[in-house]
Amino acid sequence: MAAIQSCVHTSHQLKNWLLQLDMAEVLVLYGSQTGTAEDVAESVGRALTRHYIANRVVAMDDYNIAELVQQPLALFICSTTGQGETPDNMRKFWRFLLQKRLPLTSLAALRYSCFGLGDTSYPKFNFVAKKLHKRLQQLGGTAVADLGLADDQHALGVEGALQPWLQQALTAVQRLPLLLITQMQSCTSG
Repeated sequence: MAAIQSCVHTSHQLKNWLLQLDMAEVLVLYGSQTGTAEDVAESVGRALTRHYIANRVVAMDDYNIAELVQQPLALFICSTTGQGETPDNMRKFWRFLLQKRLPLTSLAALRYSCFGLGDTSYPKFNFVAKKLHKRLQQLGGTAVADLGLADDQHALGVEGALQPWLQQALTAVQRLPLLLITQMQSCTSG
C-alpha cells in the first residue's frame, strides 16, 4: 500500500513538474568575481537560445532564491576565488542555501547541473562548484548532467571542459520532459 501511495504521490509531482517545465525557461545562474563565469553563463544562454530553449541568465545574488523551490530546471556557473572562496555576487545566495532550517526536500522539484571555473594550480580547485553541487543534492535537487570542472591550466582553457559539459547539459535539457513522462507512465502502470 505504501508503494502505491508513493507512486501516486510521485506521479502527481511529475505531472505538476511537467506543467511547470512546459511554461518555464531554463534558469542560468552564475557567481562570478572577475566576469569570466558571467561570460560563460551568457555563452550558455546563447547556446540554449540557438537550440530554441527559452532561458534567463542571472547573477545568483540578483535572483530571488525563494523562487528556486519552484524552479524546474537550472544551470549553475560559478568560479572559485582566492583560496576556495565564493564570488562576491554569490555570497548571499550561498548563505541562504547553507541554512540548517531548510528541509532536505526543499529542492526536490529542481533538476540542475553545475559548471565550475577553477585552476588546478590552487589547492582548492573548483571548490565552490563542488560545494554547490553537493548542497543542491542534499536539498533534494537532481543532477541532470555531470558536474563540469573547467581548468585554466587545460590546453584549451575553459573551453576544454565547457563544450563537453554544455553538450551533456543540452542533451539532458532536451530529453528531460520525455524521461519524466516515461517515469510517470512506468509508475502508473506498475
